[in-house]
Amino acid sequence: MQQYFGQILIFIVTLIGASGWFLSKNAIAEMPSVGFMGLRFLLAALIFLPFGYRSLCHLTKTQILNASAVGIALALNLFLWVQGITYSDDLGEGAFLVSLSMLIAPLISWLIFKYRPLPVFWLSMPIALVGLYLLAIGRYGELRFSSGSILFLLSSLSAALYFVLNHQYAKNIPSVALIVIQFSMVGILCGGYSLTFEVWQTNISSQTWLWFLASILIASNLRYFVQTLGQKHCNITTAAIIMVLEPVWTLILSVWIMNEPITMLKLLGCLLILCALLSYRLNIVRK
Repeated sequence: MQQYFGQILIFIVTLIGASGWFLSKNAIAEMPSVGFMGLRFLLAALIFLPFGYRSLCHLTKTQILNASAVGIALALNLFLWVQGITYSDDLGEGAFLVSLSMLIAPLISWLIFKYRPLPVFWLSMPIALVGLYLLAIGRYGELRFSSGSILFLLSSLSAALYFVLNHQYAKNIPSVALIVIQFSMVGILCGGYSLTFEVWQTNISSQTWLWFLASILIASNLRYFVQTLGQKHCNITTAAIIMVLEPVWTLILSVWIMNEPITMLKLLGCLLILCALLSYRLNIVRK
């Protein structure tokens, strides 16, 4: 068991990540979606604060600004993601759409920082695009996306931007201090949006508050802790392969819990996207 300890932890992370979609879906049943996200990440930042306070005190002004900029990109990503969850019940399909951010990131990095994508990108991206096309025609029989799918695709674009900026600007910032700043930015920006544009119910059930609490402790804090611990004990190649499983579990749970419809075209589209992600990640980690 000790030999496979890291792999087991990374596997658990993918299950936690998949469960986060449904924890959030249940929490926003009675809470405004953006307000839920703001409050969730603000409280998650406060939970991490005691562990990163000392590191925060030693950050330079440039490091704080860089971490805040990355936090703004994360806030945009989560804003679009939670809107997608609000307007869609096909969370499995949404998870595969969001996973495309891994292949969009090299394009954004090329456009902004002039880093040319690796040759494998030009093989993986067309496979993913064919998969995306099959997802689009899988429900309507024609090239058409629902509003939820469009929001998930926009979330994928913003997630790719977040990954690129995080990689570029946050390399030399202690991890816990970085997450406190980023989570705080999400809490402040989403919370501010919610107070301005959303309406909160006066009576939110205790069950919804339990879903909300679970989304903080499980989908945010526990996931981050287990992932950090798992990456220390797991080979990077193995971890990269295992992490690709998250949209797979999300799709399975969505079919089981929410009766998400599955057609042969949709299943094939998801499989092609999964193959594209695997081929790209495996090539990256071998470099």
